Amino acid sequence: MSLLESFVTSYKEHFLKVVPTFDATLLGALKKVQYVLLEEQQLPSIQLKKALDRLQMRSEEPMKVAITGQFSSGKSTFLNALLAKNILPTGITPVTSKVNYIRYGEEFKIRVRYKDGRDEYHDINTIAHFTDQREHVEDIAYLVLYAPLNILKDVVFVDTPGLNSQAASDTQTTEKVLKEVDGIIWLTLIDNAGKMSELQVLEEYLGKYQNKSLCVLNQKDKFTPQQIEETTNYVKTAFKEFFSDVIPISARQALESRSHDKKVMMEETLETFMHDLHVKLENGGEKLDFAQVEHDFKAYQTTLDSILQSDLGANLKLLEESNIDKVLDFIRNEIQPKSTQSKEFAITKEIKDITAKLIAQHQLFLSIYDELLGEIIRFEAEAKGLFTELKGKFSHDLKSAFMRIEQIIETIADAIYNQITTVTQIRYEAQKTGLFSKHQSYLPFEYQAPKINSDLIYKSLFYEENLIGKMFKQYVKNLGAIQNEVNDKNRLVYRSLEQGILKWQAPYEVIRKSEELHSDIEFANMRRFASKAYESILKPFNDEIASSYAKISSEFNHLSSAVSFNYQNATEVCVAFLENKIEKSAKLYEENPTKFSLYTPKLDEIKERLRTSFHLYELENMMNTRNTFLNKDYDRLISQFTAIKEEKVAFLEERKARHHKIIEQIETLVKEIV
Repeated sequence: MSLLESFVTSYKEHFLKVVPTFDATLLGALKKVQYVLLEEQQLPSIQLKKALDRLQMRSEEPMKVAITGQFSSGKSTFLNALLAKNILPTGITPVTSKVNYIRYGEEFKIRVRYKDGRDEYHDINTIAHFTDQREHVEDIAYLVLYAPLNILKDVVFVDTPGLNSQAASDTQTTEKVLKEVDGIIWLTLIDNAGKMSELQVLEEYLGKYQNKSLCVLNQKDKFTPQQIEETTNYVKTAFKEFFSDVIPISARQALESRSHDKKVMMEETLETFMHDLHVKLENGGEKLDFAQVEHDFKAYQTTLDSILQSDLGANLKLLEESNIDKVLDFIRNEIQPKSTQSKEFAITKEIKDITAKLIAQHQLFLSIYDELLGEIIRFEAEAKGLFTELKGKFSHDLKSAFMRIEQIIETIADAIYNQITTVTQIRYEAQKTGLFSKHQSYLPFEYQAPKINSDLIYKSLFYEENLIGKMFKQYVKNLGAIQNEVNDKNRLVYRSLEQGILKWQAPYEVIRKSEELHSDIEFANMRRFASKAYESILKPFNDEIASSYAKISSEFNHLSSAVSFNYQNATEVCVAFLENKIEKSAKLYEENPTKFSLYTPKLDEIKERLRTSFHLYELENMMNTRNTFLNKDYDRLISQFTAIKEEKVAFLEERKARHHKIIEQIETLVKEIV
């Protein structure tokens, strides 16, 4: 084999899943169902696996025949007669309080299945302890009796508690069994047959099973042939909608006649000898009486010889009179031919029910994700509208705040302008003393020079009444109110999503499967997913709101500090600038009054200078344009929320895709096998 061929072979073994082929039989269909539904990606429950295992067992096991009837109809005695062996306990009280499955086994034994799933195996002689409702058997689910009897190779008998037991749970258990079995034998006493009470029970429980039900009238040995015939004909007519046939029998006679089978008698004799020997060994210890054992063995041999030489003609006649063989014929000729067909129908129906429940499970998850998707999409659209609305509102509020600074600047400008006065200054101008003289003299000239009374300005604006300080304090307060409202409104927008997600989360954080077959892992994953709704859904939105809060707080702090912390210094800078300009103009004027004029600040010039000192043009870009820092942040939030929504939609659609795929696989499976 070449290196390439070796690689291809290894690749196929490790990475290519070989899909097995399934034949067209019922068992083949079941194996295909198991192959698909128990795949790892399906995350199947233990209950689903057990249900499919039960279906496979049912497809392979013999037909099931339930023995049911009213209280004290002799079900256990009748079953013992069918089995030709005293296995089930009998009595006057309704001792059978548990379902007993009687199956073929290599030896006699009992398997006790408890409600918690435990199994125990016991000697068959202890069966009464587990079936008698007078005992403490509440924890027992059902029993399986194994017996090496040939009849059990073809049929599994199901002994039921009955349909008119004093315990409602017994009736419910029996009703459930009737739905699962291939045939039903309704056992009643001849003298009770046709009574109104029995009719009511049949109408309630057996109306749907006419094609697989047989009515057996017990205790025929107590009545004359004429009475038996009249009762049988009456029941056939009156109850024809419930039964395929009516057969009168004597369970007592059938049980007594079991001795016609020498093999059965020999087996019972051997069982008795071995049981007695076991008791002696258990009780005798080292002091075992070997002479007694030898005596018992000789007695056993004598009994065997007697059985072999006996004439069983009387027992055969008793067996014939009991009519029990007609019941066995009905099972072989009526129930068995229909059992395969009914089994296929029942198993196919069960497969449909199982797949429908699994599809419903995944449809539930899809609806949960769709609910969450709807909430996210709703919120993103709502947030976009609210942010756009808030954008307009706070643009107006910022503009008003900016105009407040303009008003403060006008107040300061007015205060400066009102404190511009004039003072008398003297300048000296050179004069020649004579026509030819080189000596110059300087003559004084008075002029009125502008002057800014800065002390009075500062006193009126900052020191005495602190007018400007108060105005800026109110400005900062107004900015803080805008900032708080912006953040509060943004949090309210996020709160809308948070409340919607938490409302979605509440039921699914504790969701539990409603059907046993549903996947425990799927529901656990959904609970885990719902519990992490903040991390997977809310956190990115909350992070953006938090980021917005940080950016907005920083910008508002800048707006506050830009003017409120240095307003006096900005005013002083403006005044100093004007004073310097006045001083320079005065110097130039004194040097050449014909060329230069004195500079007197105008009100508009003062305002412009103050705007520069207060960096008002920078603030205007932040507060009084269409592109304010708040507008930028809202545009960013809208963009980010849209991006997060799209990311979450893709994330949830990916999770949904898995469930869609599984539903498609199950639906394809149903089409192929049903």
